This record gives sequence, C-alpha cells and structure tokens, in this order.
Amino acid sequence: MESLEKRFQGLENEQKSLKQGGTSLKAVSGLSRDEVVQVFSDLSSSKEAALKEHILQEGAAKTEIELATIKKEQQHSLQEANEKINRMSKEIEGQILQLRTEVKSSPQNMKEIFTHDVGKLETKLLSLQQELEAVRKAQSEISLQMKSVPEQIRGVKDEVQSLFPVWFQSNMERKDGGSASLSEIFLRRDELEKYLVELERKILAGVTADKQLWASQAHVNIDRELQASGLSGVSQEEVYEIVNRALQRYSEDRIGLVDYALESSGASVLNTRCSETYETRTALISLFGVPLWYQSQSPRVILQPDSNPGNCWAFRGSQGYAVIRLSSRIRPTSVTLDHIPRSLSPKSTIASAPKEFSVYGLVEETQKEGVLLGNFTYNQNGNPIQTFPLQGKNISTFDFIELRIQSNWGHPEYTCIYRFRVHGEAEP
Repeated sequence: MESLEKRFQGLENEQKSLKQGGTSLKAVSGLSRDEVVQVFSDLSSSKEAALKEHILQEGAAKTEIELATIKKEQQHSLQEANEKINRMSKEIEGQILQLRTEVKSSPQNMKEIFTHDVGKLETKLLSLQQELEAVRKAQSEISLQMKSVPEQIRGVKDEVQSLFPVWFQSNMERKDGGSASLSEIFLRRDELEKYLVELERKILAGVTADKQLWASQAHVNIDRELQASGLSGVSQEEVYEIVNRALQRYSEDRIGLVDYALESSGASVLNTRCSETYETRTALISLFGVPLWYQSQSPRVILQPDSNPGNCWAFRGSQGYAVIRLSSRIRPTSVTLDHIPRSLSPKSTIASAPKEFSVYGLVEETQKEGVLLGNFTYNQNGNPIQTFPLQGKNISTFDFIELRIQSNWGHPEYTCIYRFRVHGEAEP
C-alpha cells in the first residue's frame, strides 16, 4: 500500500507538470491537449490495473500462507483431541471391566457388609437401652430427692433463723408486719462513702472546735494559776504565746523531731528475723458462726503514726527483732518508742509493753551483727512517748537500724510495739 501511494503521488506530480507545460508540449509534439490527457489517462489506467493485480497476488499469497498455518494448527489440535479421546475411552473401558468384576462378586460382599452393619446397629441399640434404663433410675432418684426438698428447705430456714442475729431479724421486720428488703437495711457503696465523708467532716469540725475550746480554757486556767501564784508580771499575751507554743509542739508529731523511720517518708521494715507475729483467734468476719478472716497487724504498723489501742505489731513471746531501712542515710542521735497510756488500756495495764531493748546500726541489710548504739529501758509508768538519746560520741552514718526487744513488762504470750522512731542528722 505504501508503494502504491508513492506511485499515485508520482503520477499526480507528473500530471501537474504536464498541465503546466501543456502548451509547450503541444508545440513540440504537434498533439492537442485532449490527446495528451487521453494518453496519460490510458497510461495511468494501465499502471493502476497492474498495481491492483500485484496487490491481489500479494494478498492471495499471504492468505494461502495463513490458511496453511491455520490448517497445520487445526491438524495438531485434532491429533491431540484424538489422543485424549483414546485415553479416556481406554480408562472408561477399564472402569467398566472393574464394575463388571465387582458386580459379579457383590452378593457375597453385600452380605458381609449387611451382617456387619446389623451387628453395629444391635450394639448401638443395646447401649441405648442401657442409657434409657440409667435415665429411668436417675429420674426415680430425682423424684425422691424432689419429695425431700421441701423438708430440707424448712430445715435450712430453721437453721438460718437460729444462726442469724436477732437484731437482723428485728431490722428485717417492719412496723406494719411486713419484711424489709436488704436495700432498706444496708447501704450502697456510694451512699456509704458519702456518709463517711460527712462523718469525717463532722469529726474534723468537732476536733477544731474542741481545740479552740481547750485553748481558750487553757488560757483562762493558766492566767488564773499565775494570778493565784502571785506572778502578776506575766501578761495575757505571754500566756497566749506559751499556750500556742505548746499547741505547735503537739502538732509537730508531739516531740518536734524528724522521724527517719516513718513509712510514709520512704522507710520500711525489711525483715523480723526469727520473730513470729502473734495472731489472735478472735474472728473479725464470720458467717453463720464460721470464721472467714482473722485480724493481725504486720510489722509495718510500727512505722506508722496511728497509735490507737490495738493498732500495734504483736509478736509471740518477749523477744523480737525488726530490721528497718531508713528513709535516708543519717547519723542517728536518738530513738523514740511509743506505747498507749494505762488510761487507754481496757485492763488499765500495759504488761505487753517492751521493757529492755537495744538499738544497732547496720551498714547492709544482710549484716547479722551491727554496731551497738545503746541499751535502754522503757518505763511503763512514764510518758507513753519516751525518747532515748544514743550512747557514744563518734557515731557513723547508717542506712539500716535494728531494734531488738529483750523483755516486756510481764505479759506471758506476746509483746506489742506501737511505734518506733529514729532521729538524727541527715547526710548533706
């Protein structure tokens, strides 16, 4: 097609050139314009026919080549399909032969299979009969138990009524003769927390009012005592200053010394060596007479400021140990041992209070024998909070302090420590 286009383009160019030089050609050749056009038309027609014939021949050749290729591919595909059909026919013939063989021998095999299946069904039927018999027995037992359930419920009810506190039954009974629900007797957690916050606010307000009242009464009493003693040179302002100083001293942990064994400041009880915590057998929580939890304080309580009666570490016997990690490395100067006063003891005695005790300084926690810092005696008739200066001048710094209780004031079973404090000079 490209060569044909080039030839037509050449013919158009020749025709243009002939049109432009038509006059000169006529003069030279002696032919008219129409004759020249007719000559070139015949020439172009003959060339066009030759080109068409050439194109047709080329197309026919290409078509024959493509037909030969397609025929070859179809013959190859047909050969592959014949091979597949032959293979499949052979396989089908083999399967037909196998089925014929199986059909010939099937009566005996079917009989064996049928016998085997019948045996399985008989076994399953026997197991089902056994299970059905067991279900019947269980049903009869359950029916007997159901008959005895009302009697058991009445027995449990009688037992609960005999074990339940009388006050609970009285609270459960309404004035109108009905029974109150548990939600009317017990508080929810949020209600309890709200009541506790309100109670705490009232207690703090009462403590503040009592403190102000006590301060005013103390001012009046001190002023009266000074006037009765003839000390008229002391003014009322000086009395107020003395009382405020005493109240300030009381608010500073009652002794005005830094406690490096305070748990909230970072101190802790590392171990108690061979001391055994004494556990009371009075149950704190019980249900229907069965104890659920017994109260016992851990050694941590000796590093806490709460010294209410009973809030102490009780260890078995009269000898006990406690190794304490201080909140910081210090040069110890004194120790303080707290106990409750006799007036707060239920039996007006403090026989479980420590009597003789020793204090040792330790460099490491695993050190068995430390540096003796002093032997002391707690006076049961003295102040409940007693401070003991340490013996020795050149005392080094320590991170650990060991308290050794050697005896008590006569209690045969246990010894109580309410609080132990360590005072000193911190390392810069």
